[in-house]
Amino acid sequence: MNVLVTGGAGLIGSSLCRRLLERGDSVVCVDDFSLGTPRHVQDLKKEKGFRLEKRDVAKPGWHKGLKGPFELVVHLAANSDISTGRKKPEMDLERTLLTTFETLQAARALRARGFAFASSSAVYGYEPVFPTPESAPRLHPVSVYGAGKLASEAYISAFVENYGLNAWVYRFGNVVGRRLTHGAIYDFVAKLRRDPSKLEVLGDGRQRKTYIDVEDCVSGILHGVAKSPAGKTHAERFQVFNLSTDGATSVREIAEEAARVLTGGKARIQYGESPIGWVGDVPRTSLDVAKLKALGWAPKLDSLSAVRKSVADYAEWSK
Repeated sequence: MNVLVTGGAGLIGSSLCRRLLERGDSVVCVDDFSLGTPRHVQDLKKEKGFRLEKRDVAKPGWHKGLKGPFELVVHLAANSDISTGRKKPEMDLERTLLTTFETLQAARALRARGFAFASSSAVYGYEPVFPTPESAPRLHPVSVYGAGKLASEAYISAFVENYGLNAWVYRFGNVVGRRLTHGAIYDFVAKLRRDPSKLEVLGDGRQRKTYIDVEDCVSGILHGVAKSPAGKTHAERFQVFNLSTDGATSVREIAEEAARVLTGGKARIQYGESPIGWVGDVPRTSLDVAKLKALGWAPKLDSLSAVRKSVADYAEWSK
């Protein structure tokens, strides 16, 4: 199968490219390296079926020079720093919504059959039902990031109806792993490297969310595509899945694990007073993944295990 991956040099994309190559697919990996880095896919360059392209997928016609058809386009490229969206609201318009629109245009031009999209639990906003199902009636994001993801979902739905695409939308929990580019673990490791004596945490640390290991995330993406083939109706051709894992982990647990791994537990952890880390932060998330599990998928790691593994792996990777 020929697969095009945008954001392919990021955390999820680099793991996805590896999994696709392992199963014998040909992969075109596209990234502008604003968050991802060539180091993440350096070892893949020798693989016969791998091609790396530096391109900005927010620009019209970015796909020119690529040859289709592609059986699948996996669109992962986006602004993934939620707090930045409040400081620069145009960021999520340009780096999330416009990248989605232009990648949909590319999918049409390259005669792609399927389109898989990295959405987020941020589309639910302050949803009061836990665990939250895909059918939750309220989709009121409270971050500009979440708004960009929800608007992207709407465009994908329209392209499915108007242009014959088959689409799979995945609303991720917090994805963690070895090749991090942002997030709490990324920030905590950087802070402790600068000053091992203390760790300052945004918010009171009681924020509690689901974290999924990147390898479980990749397996979920591919499993959903394989096991929910497109049908004739719009509902059958536009599939939405929550993609996360069991349990939830507090920011305090993450901070304590980072301090343990980086300083042997000697760092003094300083928490703030706010129940959120920044405006637009959702302090609690828990996703109902029964829909994807019903297709035979299951994560290997629960939330806390995923966090512990990521702290150790990223600390080693980022030395």
